[in-house]
Amino acid sequence: MMNPNMNNGYEQNGRLYKTPVGQIPKIVNNFKPLTDNQKLFYHKMSDFKNQLILCHGIAGTGKTYVSIYKALQDVLRRGTPYNRLIIINPTVDVGNEDKLGYLPGELDKKIQQYNESTFTILDKIIGKVRTTKMISDGKLEIGVLNFLRGVNLENCYVILDEAQNVSPMQIKTIMTRISHKCKMIVQGDLSQCDKYKANGVTAYEKSGFYDVWFRLKGIEGVNHMEFNRDDCIRHPLVKRILKTYEDEHEIKL
Repeated sequence: MMNPNMNNGYEQNGRLYKTPVGQIPKIVNNFKPLTDNQKLFYHKMSDFKNQLILCHGIAGTGKTYVSIYKALQDVLRRGTPYNRLIIINPTVDVGNEDKLGYLPGELDKKIQQYNESTFTILDKIIGKVRTTKMISDGKLEIGVLNFLRGVNLENCYVILDEAQNVSPMQIKTIMTRISHKCKMIVQGDLSQCDKYKANGVTAYEKSGFYDVWFRLKGIEGVNHMEFNRDDCIRHPLVKRILKTYEDEHEIKL
């Protein structure tokens, strides 16, 4: 007989995890999807069969907010296999990753200024005090690509943001570090490839994110999620502006 204090739980690697209903973590701002695709993305992340999710979407669709919210919810919730969240932003001083260092125990102001948007989302979801405590407790780690070398990716959530700026070799190195109790979200916007430009035109085909989007289609454990212009939750004028760029440089996935 099912324990009435338990929800349906989830299965991963043949093991059934049960989550006490009353122990869902308290979040400062509860998630309320603003679009159908935000809701779909949340549910895809909730499915433990999806160990790797590739998410593409233009700016303003809420993909980073949804992914961080759901990851925090699972890390803070008792009964899941995840005990920490690692957020990687490859756009952080791309040419000097070795100098920037990792963010292991305390807020480093130098790195924080490059991750301002990430910290803004964290503050909205769990607040500044809890964000700082999670970092000091080792439950939240924010860094750059270089520091995934040698990092143990067991029992953790990994979000690789701005993945359009990652090379094919870099993204391969990251994804092949996935362990049995690790969920990874790789997300980006190919229309904003800062690293791959030729004669002023974005050569998004050179992006590692573009490569794996097609390479991993149909692979068990991998799921694709795509937001479109209609999912943009910013001012209506922003949608109209984005449309002019899409019409000129259409990216087909």
